[in-house]
Amino acid sequence: MFRPLSINGIIPNGVVLVGTLYEASATVRRSDYTTEAGATPKAIIQRIRDEHKIGAWTAYAALYGTKEQVDVNWKIVTDQVKASGIGEIVTEEQAGEEVAFKYRADLMRGNMTMTEFGLYNWRGGGGSMWFAPVAQARGSETLKQVQLATEILNRFGLDYVGEFIVGQRAMHHIIDVLYDRTDLDERKRAHDCFATLLDEFAKQGYAVYRVNNVFMDRVAEIYGPEQRNINQTLKRALDPNGIFAPGKSGITV
Repeated sequence: MFRPLSINGIIPNGVVLVGTLYEASATVRRSDYTTEAGATPKAIIQRIRDEHKIGAWTAYAALYGTKEQVDVNWKIVTDQVKASGIGEIVTEEQAGEEVAFKYRADLMRGNMTMTEFGLYNWRGGGGSMWFAPVAQARGSETLKQVQLATEILNRFGLDYVGEFIVGQRAMHHIIDVLYDRTDLDERKRAHDCFATLLDEFAKQGYAVYRVNNVFMDRVAEIYGPEQRNINQTLKRALDPNGIFAPGKSGITV
């Protein structure tokens, strides 16, 4: 639905599709509903949706320009969403002071906000690793990736907390692997989970566009020796003395 609106410049910024737990983390903690170890049961996730009026997915986007431009583009967007019969449109005026909506509106105005740090309250313990595979902007790709990521995360006793950022023909799948870093067992499971995510997504032809330092060499291997050789050639030309981040992302001096 949103890809052609992005390609045609109707929606000029990235369309963000936010999963339930990512959206809920602005105001909800897992401990409000359960203290059991492991992945959060589907019944509890549904209860969070019902009690906090959160969709399975929430789409955010902003329109920019003169009033005349915005009026035309707003009609195009709303007509298309209504014709799809999927979900409902909520404007800023209707949302009022709703925390998650205000956070997204602030971001799309370029304002600084700390609301997203609520993610680290979801599970507690402050552990976080960002897993961010890239894919074609297609609905079938979102379904495939969410199912794969959820199965792997749940296998290691962790929750799927993710969103998609759609920009024209490509999209970034942003998943926060959240864990309690004070719990040694959970910390190890999170590490093993992240390694499995990298491996299993690579088998499906997906690579990530950013990663933490622990896994940077592993990601460089996914892209193969040709890409690494190009990176190394550029690095040596621009930084012949190896001053900047030596050894980072699989690039030797």
